Parts: sequence; C-alpha cells; structure tokens
Amino acid sequence: MKKQEIKKFILNLKRKPDSHKYEFGHVLIIAGSKTMPGAGILACLGALRSGAGLVTYAVKNEFLNQVCAISKPEIMFFIYKTASDIIDFIKSRKISSIVIGPGLKVDNNVLREFIKKILSSIDIPVVLDASGLACFNCVSDELKNVRAKLIVTPHLGEFSKLLDIKSDIVKNNREKVVSEFAKENSLLCVLKGNNTLVVSDKKIYINNTGTPAMATAGSGDVLSGVIASFVNITDDIFEAVKFAVFVHGIAGKAAESDKGQAGVISSDIAESICYAVKQLFSKLL
Repeated sequence: MKKQEIKKFILNLKRKPDSHKYEFGHVLIIAGSKTMPGAGILACLGALRSGAGLVTYAVKNEFLNQVCAISKPEIMFFIYKTASDIIDFIKSRKISSIVIGPGLKVDNNVLREFIKKILSSIDIPVVLDASGLACFNCVSDELKNVRAKLIVTPHLGEFSKLLDIKSDIVKNNREKVVSEFAKENSLLCVLKGNNTLVVSDKKIYINNTGTPAMATAGSGDVLSGVIASFVNITDDIFEAVKFAVFVHGIAGKAAESDKGQAGVISSDIAESICYAVKQLFSKLL
C-alpha cells in the first residue's frame, strides 16, 4: 500500500475522547465445531485486536463448554439452532459485519442452505471463509445475487475446488481468473498466499507484507476477523480489506521476530495485530 493510502486509513482508527464501543462495530463470528472450537476464537481475537467494539461468537450448544474453556473474557456468546435464530439476532443486536465459516462442521447441503438463507436476508458485509466457502464447491454460482456485501477469502487450493479447476491454472493466471470470478459474482475475493490478492469487480491489489511463518493453521481465521473489524470503520470495503491484509502481514512479521519463523502460531499473529497498527500510527501520524 502507498504511504498516503495507509495514512488515510489509519486516521479512521484514531478515536475521539468521547468515543464509545458501538461506534466501532459489532462483529458476529459464526464458526467452530466439536473438533475445531478454536477456529472461531481466532477470528474473534483478530476482530478484537483490530479494534472492533463488540464481538459475539455464535455457537451450537453442543460445544459451548469447549469454546468457553479456551475463550477470552471479552468475547460474548450467542447460542443458536437455526439460520432464523441468527437472522433475528443480527437484526436485534444491530450486528454490523459477520464472519461465517472457520471450523464449521462440513455438511455441504445443510450448511450451504443455512448460509444462503443468511446471505439473502441481510445487507451488511459478510466474510465467507473455510468451511463456509467449501460448501459452495462446484456451485459457486449460488453466491450470485445475494443481499449481503460478500467477501470470500480462499487460499489457492480452496479457490480451485470452489471453481472446480486445476490449481496450476489459477496459480499461473491468478489476476485474470480471480478478477473474472469477482466480476461474475459481484463480490470481493481475497486469494490468500504469498502476495495475497484482493480483487473486486474493478480493482486489484497485490499485497507485499507477510512471511512464510504465517503458513500455520488458523492464520486465515485471524484474517477473517481483522477484515470483519476494519469494514466497520469505512464505507469503502475494498480499501478496508486491503488494509486488513496489509496489517495481517505486518503482524505476522512481528510474531516471527518474537517467536522465530517455525515457532509462530496463529494466536501470536492475532496478538500482534495491535502492535502492527501501533507501529503504523507511530510512523505516519
């Protein structure tokens, strides 16, 4: 990102003396399962450390105790059974952005219908990641014409499965293939990996921050939370996602400096988000 772009965005993060938490968004994380309860926690941490005013983790009652055991006290919980429960909660609690997918139990047809009902009922930003995206493999056209402001965050393998094409084709034609997908489906796509791409129907950003140390389970879950937080402080979703990817990479580098390249885990990246933003503040303001 250019210096002026970064400065312009971080000015949005500077808080007034009379600020209150509701000004900085209420992020809802729909994630987790019995075998992966921590995935949603990582997304929650990403959102909290990026400045979200409130973060709620929507969970099924069957693994609530597992999640609570590894949670942070700042994370709130909502127990749900159906998509209608989620939709009612979004409206009643004035949720401003959502993450759907990290660690969710993969049951493609059931999960896909659950997600489609939510996406068709709301018009706020939704980050669709991991299992939430995988249930649309080979039927990505079902993501078209939803009401939600959709942001999908696959890595190379997930994107290839989503479109049912060979990963080499995507790898060798990243900008072209991802741009066509974003335009055809009227969404924003983050293709994660070395030099992560952020692509809308009209714009492309190639990120240059990050480190191989970030190749660890849960790194993408953290990024989903960061994106969901930053989209609440500007009307320009593309710029918010760009900045999220940029800061996530700086946080990964900071974690590497502390833990070593092989020793970084995703919670280290989440905890380094605030230091990455602080570093930008000190340099540019």
